Amino acid sequence: MKLTMNRILQGEDEVIIRYREMNAQIELIAALAEGKGQKIGVMWEGDTIMISPESILYLESVDGAVWAYLPDKECRVFESLGTLATAWSQRGFFRCSKSMVINIYRIERLKSEAGNRIRAYMENGEQVMISRRYAKQLRGILKGGADDERE
Repeated sequence: MKLTMNRILQGEDEVIIRYREMNAQIELIAALAEGKGQKIGVMWEGDTIMISPESILYLESVDGAVWAYLPDKECRVFESLGTLATAWSQRGFFRCSKSMVINIYRIERLKSEAGNRIRAYMENGEQVMISRRYAKQLRGILKGGADDERE
């Protein structure tokens, strides 16, 4: 997919999408451009708040509860990791271990570790370990390969 962006000094912001066939990726881009992106309800300080998946750095399951880690807070999520990883895979969410799903668009840098694991440094300075079971799949995604590659 080719991306062209032009800065304008006057007038209204405009997004033009040119496509051969409508597909899930084009539909997602259109929804995001229209401000209709999917949001999720999470619990934070006793209140339910709505957040966009893009604001989440990673999700972690701890003692049966799923937590969403944002740059400035941690929120309780009431859906399973598997459900979230599947629903948001097109938005950069990737199962990186049995108990964790990571947003690959919020990774600052990666470092290879012993045992074929990968350490991900997130935008907020947190470190997340990608287990060897999922490392090959992540490498494939980052190289532009199939995201459904399974070992």
